[in-house]
Amino acid sequence: MKESLSTSPALNPDSCPDLCPDSKRCILVFVKAPYPGQVKTRLGQSVGDRQAAQLYRCFTEDVLDTVESLEADCLICFAPAAEVSFLKAWLGNHRSYLAQSGIDLGERMATAFRHSFRVGYEQVLIVGSDSPDLPRTYLTQAFDALQQEQAVIGPSEDGGYYTLGFTPSNFCPEVFGPLPWSTPQVYPQTLSILKNAGASVHILPPWPDIDTLEDLRQYFLRHQAQDINQIQTSRSLASRSLTYLQDHAKNLSI
Repeated sequence: MKESLSTSPALNPDSCPDLCPDSKRCILVFVKAPYPGQVKTRLGQSVGDRQAAQLYRCFTEDVLDTVESLEADCLICFAPAAEVSFLKAWLGNHRSYLAQSGIDLGERMATAFRHSFRVGYEQVLIVGSDSPDLPRTYLTQAFDALQQEQAVIGPSEDGGYYTLGFTPSNFCPEVFGPLPWSTPQVYPQTLSILKNAGASVHILPPWPDIDTLEDLRQYFLRHQAQDINQIQTSRSLASRSLTYLQDHAKNLSI
């Protein structure tokens, strides 16, 4: 997970309609309004802010495809809070939304977890939009672990994490305290906090984020052998992102 936008004051989650859970499981998807220069800024230094923003749109939509293929509710936790109409125009009114609330990423994640537990969810995961080809099976494994009352963490190759999961009984808010967010210390420090708290932790396989041009190239190489028709029809292959890269590979220098 990476630091999210905080340029606008966030809405209190109580001002958003509570979900009526259709499942005991929920996935919180942290999303930013995809304005050029405000998302994927490191990638934008290499490919340009507009291309980076378009890629971020693709990444987010592919993550949502994967999340919504699971037997779990999806809650889009967005920032800035003032952009709710923009987010709904982009991602659709049929989805559920919650404004991020808090002074930093940790507080915003903690608030989203607490909101989910308050409305009745028993197993909650949080994901971002940095890994468009995150395997569906990893999230399935995460829910299996939550079923066994284990906390769950999925390490990113850059030292952060791509998912974190709790139940109401094993929720550990200490992991959202002062941490060096968006640095390679986030995962090891989070794991240390969980273990020091006596939590039973299930560690998922590592998976890469896409933050830089080199990350984007490695992502493209992982999938370029796939037939384009398969890319366009398989959720697990992150269809929008790969199709966009197929169409813009030369301009993106990959």
